[in-house]
Amino acid sequence: MTRFSASDAALEGFQVLRGHWRVVIGWCLFTVLGFVGLLVLAVIAITLTIAIALAAKAADQNEMAGTAVGGLVLGLGGAAIQWVVLAALYRLTLRPGAPPGTYYLRIGRDEIRLFGLWLVILILSACLITVGYLAVQGLTRLSGAAGGIGTLLFILLMLWLAIRTSLAGPANFATGRFGLVESWRLTRGHVWSLLGMTLLAGCLMALIAIVLFVLVAVLEAAIGGFHTLAPISLSDRQALTDRPGAYVFGLIAELVCGPLYLVIGQTPFVAAYRALSAEKA
Repeated sequence: MTRFSASDAALEGFQVLRGHWRVVIGWCLFTVLGFVGLLVLAVIAITLTIAIALAAKAADQNEMAGTAVGGLVLGLGGAAIQWVVLAALYRLTLRPGAPPGTYYLRIGRDEIRLFGLWLVILILSACLITVGYLAVQGLTRLSGAAGGIGTLLFILLMLWLAIRTSLAGPANFATGRFGLVESWRLTRGHVWSLLGMTLLAGCLMALIAIVLFVLVAVLEAAIGGFHTLAPISLSDRQALTDRPGAYVFGLIAELVCGPLYLVIGQTPFVAAYRALSAEKA
C-alpha cells in the first residue's frame, strides 16, 4: 500500500520533468506550433468577419467584430491546446503502459469526457460565486462587519470545495467515470494534507516562474541590444513595433513555459490520486 505524502506529491512534477523531459519538450513544441496555427485561423476569421461586416454596410463595427472573433478563436483555441496537453500528462502518468504515439497527445473520448467534467465544474463554480456574491452584498447592507465575515466564510467554503474536487481530473481519466464522486471519497480526511501539498507546489512553481521571468527579461534585453531592461508586455501592441525580435521571443518563451507550469502544478494531484486510491483500495 502506498502512503500519501504531501511533500512527495508536491515534488512529483519535477520527477516527471526529469524522467520524461523529451516528452515535455514535445508538448512545448506542440504548444508553439498550435499557437501558430491559431494565429492563422484568427487572421482568416478576422478577415471573413470584416468582409461580412462591410458587405452588410456595418463598416463602423467591422473592427470591433473582427477583434472579438479573433480573440474568441485565440482564447478557445489556446484553452483547447492546454487541455490536450493536460490529457497527455494524465495519460503519461496514469497509463504508463499505453502506446505513447506522438508524445501521448490524443483527441478522443478521454479528452471529451475530461472537457465535460471541467465544463460542469466551471458552470457550478460560476453559480456558487454568483450566489455567494449576492449573499455577501446582502450581509454588507446589514453591516460592514457582517459583510467581511461573510466574505471570509465564502472564500473558505470555495477553497474547501476546490480541495474536495481537486482529484476529479485524474479520477475522470483513470476510471472512465465523471470523477467528482471519486474525488469526494478520496479527499475525505485529507483536506489539510492536500492543501499543504497545493501550497508547497504553488510556492515551488512561483520560484521557478520568477527565475524564468528574470532569464527571459535578460534575453529580451540582449536581443534589443540592452537599450532597455524593461520586460516585454505581450498585451502591448506598440512593443511589437518597437521591439519585434524581443516581442516574438517573449511570446515563444511564454508558450514554452506553459507546459512546464502545467506539469509542475498538475502532477501533484495525479500523485495524490494514485496514493489515496491505493490507501483506500
